[in-house]
Amino acid sequence: MSEVDVNADPYMYNGFPMNTPLDIRLGLTKEEGIYHKLRWGIISASSISSDWIKSLQDVPGAEFAAVAARDKDRARAFADAHEIETAYDSYEALCNDPDVDIVYIASKTWDHHRDLMMAIQAGKHVVCEKPFTDTADQAKEVYEAAAKAGVVCWEGMWLRFFPAVEHARMAMERGDIGDVKLVTADYPDRVYALNPAITGFGAEEMPVIAAAGRKSMPQPYANDVYSAHGASPSGAVLQYGEQEGIAMITFPAGRFLEETQYVGTRGRITVETPSHHPAAMTLRNGRPPRAGDRKEEGQPSMVLDPSEGWTGDWIETHWNGDRNPSSGAFNNVQRFEYPVPTPAPITRGQPVGSRWNGERMINYKGWTWHGGNQHGFTYQAQAMHRCMAAGLEEMPQWTTNESIRVCEIIDEINRQCAERGYSPKPRS
Repeated sequence: MSEVDVNADPYMYNGFPMNTPLDIRLGLTKEEGIYHKLRWGIISASSISSDWIKSLQDVPGAEFAAVAARDKDRARAFADAHEIETAYDSYEALCNDPDVDIVYIASKTWDHHRDLMMAIQAGKHVVCEKPFTDTADQAKEVYEAAAKAGVVCWEGMWLRFFPAVEHARMAMERGDIGDVKLVTADYPDRVYALNPAITGFGAEEMPVIAAAGRKSMPQPYANDVYSAHGASPSGAVLQYGEQEGIAMITFPAGRFLEETQYVGTRGRITVETPSHHPAAMTLRNGRPPRAGDRKEEGQPSMVLDPSEGWTGDWIETHWNGDRNPSSGAFNNVQRFEYPVPTPAPITRGQPVGSRWNGERMINYKGWTWHGGNQHGFTYQAQAMHRCMAAGLEEMPQWTTNESIRVCEIIDEINRQCAERGYSPKPRS
C-alpha cells in the first residue's frame, strides 16, 4: 500500500472509522447482534461482577438469570441490589440452572480452572475473568473441554475491546508506524502487562524470554502451582527472532506509569495511561498525512513559497503548527480520545448513576463502581453478544491462541524466577 493510500484519511481505513470493533470490521458480526438474547449467570458476588452487570445493561439482549456466592446471605443481598431473581449458595447449582445460557466467572484466579470445568461440563457457554488460569496446561485443558462440549469459552480480556486499542491495532495494520520492532509496557498484573507484546507481535511465535525478579513461590491453596499474577517487582525481555522485535515488560511493585508504546520503523503509537482501560491513544509518525495529488502530477509534495512558507499536499494537525516538513520520527503528532460511556468512574466508590444512550434511559443497578473506567466493560459485553449472535467460536479481538500464549509466557517467567529470583528481605 502506498504512502498516499495509507495516509489519505487519518480517521478511516478501508471505509471504517479507526475505532471500529474488529469483529464488525472483518465482517464477522453485525451491529444488531447486541440484541441477541443471552441469559447470564454470575459466579461470585464480587465488585467486579457488579461492574460487569452494570455494563451489560448497555446490551439490549442481556438478561440476568442468577447469581451464586459461597454464602447464601451474600448471594441474596447481591441479587437484591442488582434486581436478579435467583440466588444460589453453590456455583454448581447455578451451572445446572436451565434458565442460564452463559456463565460469567469472577471467582479467585486459583479457582478459575475448577469453575470453568464445572460450567463447561454443565453445557454452559462461559466467560472467565483474567488471568484465565494459573498455568498454560490448565488453559489448554479448559479450551479443549469447551471444544469437545460444543460451548463457547472466552477469556474476558476487556482491554482489547476499548476503542483506543481498536484504533491502535488498525493503525498498525494500516502501516502508520511501519513494522513494529519494540513494545514496552508496565503493570503489576502480568496478564495485562504482557498483553501488548501479543498485540504487537502476535501469538504464533513463542519468544525467547529473559526474566528477573522476586522468587516465585507455589501456592499451597492452589495445588502448589505458581500464580498467574506472579510476584512484583519483576520484569522480562521477550525476543521475537523471526520478527526481529523485542518486548520489554515490567511488573512494578510501587507506582507505575501504565503506558504502552509500540515503536515501528516509521513511528510510534502510545496507548495512554491507564493503558489497561485506556481512553486515548497518540500517533507519532513523521510527516503529517497527505491530502492531494501533487506527487501524481509530477510536482514536489511540498514547496517553499517566499510569501506563504511551506505549502503542499498535507493535512494540518493540531500539534503540527510549525509546518516542519522534516521526516523525523516524531514530527507529526495526533492524539485520539475515546471517553468511556458515562457514568465513567474516575475512581472506585462512585455512584452507579444513569445515562441516556440515545434510545432509552438506563438507570444502572448494583453497587458503586469498582474502579476507574470500569464502564468500559460495555465494549467487551456488546462484542460478546454480537459474536454469539453470529455463532462465532472465538472473538477476533482476543483469540484462544493468544490467551494460551500469555499463559505460556507467564509459566516461563515463573519458572525462571523460581530458580533464580531473589527472596524479599524480612521486615524488621
